[in-house]
Amino acid sequence: MQESPSFDTWTIVFLIAAVQGFFTAIVLWRWRRGHPLANRLLSALLFLFALTLVEYVLYWTRYIHDYPHIANVSVPFPFLYGPMVWLYLRAIYEGKSLRKQDAWLLLPFLFAVFALGEWYLSDTASKQSILAGASRFPGVSWLLRAQFWARMIWILGFAGWNLAYVWRQPRVGNTAAWAKLLTGFYLVFVLGYLSYFILIRFPFFNASWDYHISAVMTAMIYLIAYSGYVQPAVFEGFQWNEPAAPTKYKNSGLTPEASRSLLQNLELLMREERMYHDAEISLDKLAARLSASKHHVSQVINEQLGTSFFEYVNQLRVEEAKNLLAETTRSDFHVIEIAYLVGFNNKVSFNAAFKKATGMTPTEYRRNHSVSDEEAGPAGARE
Repeated sequence: MQESPSFDTWTIVFLIAAVQGFFTAIVLWRWRRGHPLANRLLSALLFLFALTLVEYVLYWTRYIHDYPHIANVSVPFPFLYGPMVWLYLRAIYEGKSLRKQDAWLLLPFLFAVFALGEWYLSDTASKQSILAGASRFPGVSWLLRAQFWARMIWILGFAGWNLAYVWRQPRVGNTAAWAKLLTGFYLVFVLGYLSYFILIRFPFFNASWDYHISAVMTAMIYLIAYSGYVQPAVFEGFQWNEPAAPTKYKNSGLTPEASRSLLQNLELLMREERMYHDAEISLDKLAARLSASKHHVSQVINEQLGTSFFEYVNQLRVEEAKNLLAETTRSDFHVIEIAYLVGFNNKVSFNAAFKKATGMTPTEYRRNHSVSDEEAGPAGARE
């Protein structure tokens, strides 16, 4: 007799994680700030993890017999995980959008869907019979085996590919730290996923060990959920959403003399200590160093310099970047290394700020203003 459906502590935890995954996926998909493609790739990855967790929870709680069409829906997903992570990494490092040639990455996924086509097209009664063990799983046996081994090779291959890609990038800045963290977690997930299919072949295997895959997926969901809320700051070069400054600061209490003095101290601090090098600089940090209120610092930047805090910091960064690009060659510093040196966190935000200020990309600026490697003499530090 079939056992009654029921939840335990772990299945409740995984179900909560799935709900969190769906919620964060929706938030990231609709997020207006940051890098749109990168956010949506994270959103899609979260959605697939959350849907997989729902399927696993239904299976373990035996509710899958009531919702048979959810069964095996996640089988082809591993063909999408790796490419999504890679396209995400490519977006945050290189700013590349999706291209037509990227469509080939969908072919293994479509092959898996085709191999499982008979199952997906079966009616409710047939699926319930198969889940109860009364009928055999539909499909061509060699085709099902082929998609299984292709899935194992694909998911492991892309884990290695993504690690190699991150390793080739400049290993400085918050973008690099986040990329290493994400690919590291993904590798743990892949190893956990593969280990299940290895351990299941041994007689000592315990069915409850299947939980370790979901545990890693839950960790991935919460990692991305947390980082997804703060990561747009990395894509935007830490653009703060400071309140819009009013035209007149009637109640600020800052006299013209005090305003000029605060401006001098601000420029001295930026010139001597170059606080704009701090990728996590904020109006609060700057005000604390100047022993002034956040409101007064914002007022001085708005009124005396005619710009916002974010634009002021980026102006300083771009000016230093221009000097470095003109005084060095690619052998000394790559463009992305200069971006990190002056305080940017990724190439996308650096290129956007630089082009806005100069009308050209950093690479074009270097080409027009820098000496060649031959003229510069012996090469300096290389990436």
